[in-house]
Amino acid sequence: MRRTKIISTFGPSISDPKILKEVCKFSDVIRINLAHGTWDESEEYNHKKNIHLIQEISKDLNKPVGIQVDLRGNKIRISDFKNHFIELENASEIDVIFTEEQKTDNHEIFIDADYCFSQIEVGDKILLDDGLIQLIVNKIDSGNMKLNCIVENGGLLKSNKGFEVENKIIHRSGLGEEDKRDIKKLAELNIDWIALSFVNEASDVTQAREVLAQIGSPINLIAKIERLEALKQLFWIIKASDGVMVARGDLALESGPGELTGLQKDIIKQTVKGKRIAITATQMMESMISNPTPTRAEMTDVSNAVLDGTDAVMLSAETAIGKYPIETVEAMHEVCEGAETYQESITKNEEYKFSEINNIDESIAISSMSIARNMGIKAIVALTESGSTALMLSRYRTNIPIYAFTRNEDTQRRVSLYRGVISYQYPFLVDSMAEVIEDVRKELVGSSILKTGDLIVITSGSPLRVSGGTNSLRLIHI
Repeated sequence: MRRTKIISTFGPSISDPKILKEVCKFSDVIRINLAHGTWDESEEYNHKKNIHLIQEISKDLNKPVGIQVDLRGNKIRISDFKNHFIELENASEIDVIFTEEQKTDNHEIFIDADYCFSQIEVGDKILLDDGLIQLIVNKIDSGNMKLNCIVENGGLLKSNKGFEVENKIIHRSGLGEEDKRDIKKLAELNIDWIALSFVNEASDVTQAREVLAQIGSPINLIAKIERLEALKQLFWIIKASDGVMVARGDLALESGPGELTGLQKDIIKQTVKGKRIAITATQMMESMISNPTPTRAEMTDVSNAVLDGTDAVMLSAETAIGKYPIETVEAMHEVCEGAETYQESITKNEEYKFSEINNIDESIAISSMSIARNMGIKAIVALTESGSTALMLSRYRTNIPIYAFTRNEDTQRRVSLYRGVISYQYPFLVDSMAEVIEDVRKELVGSSILKTGDLIVITSGSPLRVSGGTNSLRLIHI
């Protein structure tokens, strides 16, 4: 069983239902990025249609595939090109024009973000597409809000890529009106996770939480850490969120390559300790956009994220626009399994301390894992309504499998992102705990997961079918 979860990004490469179905076999969550595509239902490639397609594939596979949607956020992006890209040659000139969004087939870049124009000076270095393309500001035409730039590092520049200025924060903070409208649309589509771009402080998350609360939506929130500024408030951002993503592309632009590895490890460690989901993202298997096999360096990168204790690793362009989306997710699956073979579990004598224990179900989870580590437990079964006990159990990085039995489809999809947790649809039609235990035994033995003589832990609540009511654990001999 692969314990580390895989997030694959939706795009043209997997929009064919047959290809998407194969990708979903190895993926636990499919991600949609609102920075690409449209809400316009008259367009062939629109968000609503894509979300419904993923949900249909999940049903066909009888597998709870979660859906994560990234908001556009306050990231500044270049406009679209008529041919979807332009080629920039080193030492050539290019004009960057701040005006309303429009397409062009000329050798110029349009940006609909005039508020940041005044902060840019001659000599500034402009970073496009996570710094892959770099321009130096040569002249400034204030009257026409135009920058004349020299291409320092050229290449293929695609539509809607990010725009940054080295050593300057030029974006707006807080949750924009467009993001608020998108949250309300997503709440109607039964998705599972919303990722907030460029979170700088906890209030950015609570603003989104307030929008969801107003419409009674249970969608979980992921804070994307893309700025060094966010690290100053990381503790509070973690507390405000349901998960944290190490968005290494933009983060590396500010931190530099030397600090990124240490930052990744620290963010994951703090997030797990804070009882939240940790996701590692950006360029994990970048070469597989155009090649059928990953590089050795990419294998090592993914393995290190697994060893760091991340809940999930994420594929972006590799599955969205890559030539080999199925091969990529299969390779990611194999690398994760291999890394987990060597991962060290918490030793029996090592106490894993959380910052605080807030309720009974957290205490039950900690007790269950302590018993499991010391008594050779083969599996932990969490009978759960909301999935909170399964989340707490998954905060321990051990090899003991965790099975979440739940009647709620939303919970099944939510726990699909929890490291080491496998969900089972269980209707809870019986009333006695003895009958429930017998159903669990039949399911796990029938699936060849357990065998006679195995010792397992079952956590549950009394009465049954009450959310947040986990208050007991049982040791059961199969």
